[in-house]
Amino acid sequence: MENSEFNETNTLYITAFCFKILLNAVLEKFKINHQIPSLGKVTQLYGFGNYNPKLPNLKKDFEKITGGFVNGKYLYDKNRALQTGKPILKLNGFYKVVLFQYIGYDDIRSFTENAIEDIEERTKQLELITSSHSEQNYYYVGYHFGEFKEIVKAQITVLNDWKNLEYKYLYRQSDGTLKEFLYYGTVKKRADILHIRTKTLLDGRMVEGGESILYIGYGDPSRSAFVIGVLSAFDINNRVIAVKTIHEKCNSKEEMISKSRMKKIPAYIAQELRNIRIENDAVIPNDKLEISLKSPYSITYEKLPGQYYFNLIQEDKTIGDLSFKIDKDTFKITPLTSGVLINRDHFEMIQNGSVIHFSFKLTGIALFSRLEVFFKTYYLNKNENNIRGVFSGLDIENRLINGEVEVTFESA
Repeated sequence: MENSEFNETNTLYITAFCFKILLNAVLEKFKINHQIPSLGKVTQLYGFGNYNPKLPNLKKDFEKITGGFVNGKYLYDKNRALQTGKPILKLNGFYKVVLFQYIGYDDIRSFTENAIEDIEERTKQLELITSSHSEQNYYYVGYHFGEFKEIVKAQITVLNDWKNLEYKYLYRQSDGTLKEFLYYGTVKKRADILHIRTKTLLDGRMVEGGESILYIGYGDPSRSAFVIGVLSAFDINNRVIAVKTIHEKCNSKEEMISKSRMKKIPAYIAQELRNIRIENDAVIPNDKLEISLKSPYSITYEKLPGQYYFNLIQEDKTIGDLSFKIDKDTFKITPLTSGVLINRDHFEMIQNGSVIHFSFKLTGIALFSRLEVFFKTYYLNKNENNIRGVFSGLDIENRLINGEVEVTFESA
């Protein structure tokens, strides 16, 4: 787990004059610590690229102080920026603290007051510290439906005016403790959408994590109590997944930590997220029948297109009907009953492909608002067009109903 002391995130501004003195002091300290006469190759010195992690490098030294992953190339890039003549440089993340602590100072202020002898440059840096724009951080509790059929919480910290995010996913263990997984995200904004790409530390190096797409509208996202989107990533079982995700804003870091560690899932979150999850098994099919366990039933699925007429019967009396068609090329459902709209439809084969299940949400001049229909698929396999099944649902007066259904089917 990373050292939370180094997790503050506002950008630190430092003059080129002060940064040059700071860097020289760090490099000199490095030589003294490791008793080496010269610094050698820059990749080995800073700890990036083709370097030997077992030999001395600044990256390893800094990670001993921070307790978390440190990007070795970051300091090298800042040195390059210094040499190009930038008058002001920015330090973020661990580097705002670790560079100063490495040479024996608490922070940039104590370094400036004690290590910068030039009065004019010292005054300039102290004024920069005082007047630097303090960027606001925002805190959210994230929710998504996880691997173990439970909603997973996350501590989400928004940094640098929505340029970076930190995710800490919390998995509750059987003994009540929480196991934490830490991800760092970079953000790209496109109109009213945020694209977030994350990385995490694995086996001593940063690897790709997941990607999120969040809808924020055209206003300031920090004003929204909730931000909703989609997360695509690898789960604990190394399966590719996609889930709906909800970010709930908190008033403080303390509130975020408290809410995220509570076992209670709010009802307004649970009803939105339960079972909203897509999982791809870690298989590479060599045949169309190996895509998933239901693939062998695609032969029957192919027989579903055509026109359907449902005659709904209760106590031997017809109480309503519904007609629709399934397109033979696209499998799209289109209503044929005049004045009836199908707002939402779903059909699937269940019970090893032996039963077809239709589910509809209806509006317009419809006798039913919700309708579920089940019948055996062997009628389709035998090319029979007079089919018997069962139905259940809600009528327009919100009454629960059920009964038998006669299905007339004409193949496409």
